[in-house]
Amino acid sequence: MTYAALSVTAALVGRLPRGALAALGAALGFFVGSVLRVRRSLVEAAMDRSGVEAPCAAASAMYRGLGHGVFELLWLAATSPPRRAREIERVTVDADAIAALDAALERGPVLLFASHTGNWELAAAAAARLLRGRGRRLAVVAKAMSARGVDAFLARLRRRLGVRVVAPRGALAAARRALEAGDVVVTPIDQVPDRAEHGVAVEFLRARALADRAPATLAWRAKATVLVVAARREDGAHRVRLLDVVPPPAAGDRPRAWISATTTRATAALDAFVRAAPESWLWLHRRWRAS
Repeated sequence: MTYAALSVTAALVGRLPRGALAALGAALGFFVGSVLRVRRSLVEAAMDRSGVEAPCAAASAMYRGLGHGVFELLWLAATSPPRRAREIERVTVDADAIAALDAALERGPVLLFASHTGNWELAAAAAARLLRGRGRRLAVVAKAMSARGVDAFLARLRRRLGVRVVAPRGALAAARRALEAGDVVVTPIDQVPDRAEHGVAVEFLRARALADRAPATLAWRAKATVLVVAARREDGAHRVRLLDVVPPPAAGDRPRAWISATTTRATAALDAFVRAAPESWLWLHRRWRAS
């Protein structure tokens, strides 16, 4: 879809009341997941292998959630700044996550290990708002979309949501500069690395997978505290949860061992979250390919 088409669609959605978004999202999710069946077999097979109860129902819930998220983003892109701010304020960040963030900021650099859970764009906006209240900025490492119009639309939306993006090319250096400037950096941990040699072999949802070692490598080099976080939709609202806290490397830690252990630990934390809330994660990823 082109940038212009998305902008027109957003303008129309922005005129709707917030309460209409869930129903529209459910319709879109049904169409994509049950009529077009986009990667439906792949999603259900992965859920079944992972031990998810009632994979068909869980998959349908995931598609509904994704559809809801699409309409939320379209609405946010075109609605007024006050309504956008109120929507971000509705995102709940757990008290233990806030306490862990404040403690980590006192120690030094902070990295958030995030994933494609809940409405991750809205969760990032909530984190950026939280940090602004502490005199800090948020920088998110994100891949560019292959569709240029979609990528440009998302870039504009992220700016409006107060989220700064660091492109993957040269991301380690750019993210480290951001950390040195006092920013908090968010990096995804649920994507396959571009090359097998850049990954750590892990078990994720009962299957062997490669986890990108770049996030933990950045944490090692910056001597940063790692907060593993995830988002989910609960009773129509969004909630950001703390899954784990990994302290900075200690004297005597060996780089390769620490990076591998941190990558494995963060993956295990995400694994437990996805098992508990399978509808909240983006199972559409070809997560278990070799590279």
